[in-house]
Amino acid sequence: MTNRETMSYLTAPLREVAQRHLNPNETVLTAIYAHHTVLHVSSSWLRFTWYRQVHHPTRAFVLTTERALILEDPTDPATSTADREYLFASCALDRIMLFELRSYLLDCALTLVMATSNGPERISIEYSGVSEHAFLAAVACMRALVDDQPLPSSTRPDETYARERTAAQKDWHAALVGLELRQENTVTRYLVAGEHVQEWLSVPTIDESAWWQRLGIGAHEQPPAMLVRTDRQILLIKEVRRIVRGQTTYGNEAWLLPKARLQAARVVTGQRHEPEVQLTLEHVGVTDVVQLPVPPELAERALALVMVSLSMPG
Repeated sequence: MTNRETMSYLTAPLREVAQRHLNPNETVLTAIYAHHTVLHVSSSWLRFTWYRQVHHPTRAFVLTTERALILEDPTDPATSTADREYLFASCALDRIMLFELRSYLLDCALTLVMATSNGPERISIEYSGVSEHAFLAAVACMRALVDDQPLPSSTRPDETYARERTAAQKDWHAALVGLELRQENTVTRYLVAGEHVQEWLSVPTIDESAWWQRLGIGAHEQPPAMLVRTDRQILLIKEVRRIVRGQTTYGNEAWLLPKARLQAARVVTGQRHEPEVQLTLEHVGVTDVVQLPVPPELAERALALVMVSLSMPG
């Protein structure tokens, strides 16, 4: 498939911007159209909470064999990158340290954590839930390139992509026996065909509220989480509940940590004097840390789950 055919999913203005930034021999794997999104960001003071709207313009996520481009639509009034010829970001795939994904019903985002000369840098693209499968397919491609694996046979969520995932479901289900169905479905969302689950741990909700907050003034808790080791990554997923303008929304946040980037793991004491498993990633001299609060009785088990990956060749 030619670059022009691959980018047929984009609007004409976005295709023109993409062509302007692509190198002559650069091969496009997939191109995803991301609608204009409006996020409600909360601020609070004492017991008062208010929201402000943050507009993200219509964008395109263009993935090539070398990099990921995030481009803005020149016809969208919210665009702010005209001085950069509508290029929001260019992310070299060989600089990716890990992937972060946020998934709610209509509020999703992919964040690439990049190793830069200034340390780890996070580059995000927001999108609606209708594009989630396309972005998960793009992440599967990037993971293959980061892990030095063959590219998937399909770079988009088409019939081939669905058929391969369906064939893998039987093994995933057997490996995840004991998880609630909802949790199992969440874990498999972030796996790719051919990936094998080796061990998992379910971390329950951790109540961190003080005694007076338990009387109804407010709740402070770490949401339930799942820690999963596969033959290719450590996967951390936290369930999240948010209240926006009085309405409750549910979703999850996931961290996909390639085994090749994992450098160390240890149990540390968190800010509230509770244990946390601290995972350190390193790439080209840059380090980043991901932390998971755990109950004291699960700390050693969680650490052991990760340590097996560190003792095995990548």
